Amino acid sequence: MGDFLYNLMHPLPNAVMTVIMAILLVYWLFVFLSGVGLDDPDLGFDFDVDVPDADVPDVDGEMESVDSEHEAAPEKSPGFFMKFLHFVNVGRVPFMFLFSTLKFFMWIGSLITTSIINVTSWGLLSLLILIPIAMIAVLCTKYATNPMVKFFKEIGYRGEEEIDFLGRSGKMLSSIRDEKIGTAEFIIGDNPISLNVKSRDGTEIRYGDYVVVMDESDDKKYYMVDKEISIRNM
Repeated sequence: MGDFLYNLMHPLPNAVMTVIMAILLVYWLFVFLSGVGLDDPDLGFDFDVDVPDADVPDVDGEMESVDSEHEAAPEKSPGFFMKFLHFVNVGRVPFMFLFSTLKFFMWIGSLITTSIINVTSWGLLSLLILIPIAMIAVLCTKYATNPMVKFFKEIGYRGEEEIDFLGRSGKMLSSIRDEKIGTAEFIIGDNPISLNVKSRDGTEIRYGDYVVVMDESDDKKYYMVDKEISIRNM
């Protein structure tokens, strides 16, 4: 028993991971006993949102030549960091649950690794051993939490709350008419969000016009908009 307690704090990597696990244990005890903290600090990533396809509209005359470079800009694919977060199920499983699982695997990995490799004499450099341990722990966390994705989905967990766009005002990034689908930009907080939009009654709405979201299509692939009646559209 004494050797086990000693190994929890020696060498340095074990001590770091044991302290982190102790803090997490206190956190979860506080959550279970008080109910506070159940809405854990998720990172705000919602991976169920479809990225709108780029749409290059047909614009007549000078408007087409002036705005073509704006309208033809391709949609950016998710970066490496976003793909990594999606890989480890961030946004589909509560963040603190993922974080605790990751640290648990790192803690166990540190205990096993330091029992095989003597890193006591490495000093601070012994912390470098946590890097490969973390890589392996990420994979373990991914596959350990995969079964939980369906569970949290069934109980209604959606990560960040969905944004209600109905009634919101935005600016057209393309021109639309009849059945044509274009793109409009909406500022939510300080963040610009582009959505696929279609004229609700088929009337022409030009690039740069301000629109109001009136409805969402049945297949949820685009929103129905009307031209905003305001002084900035005159």
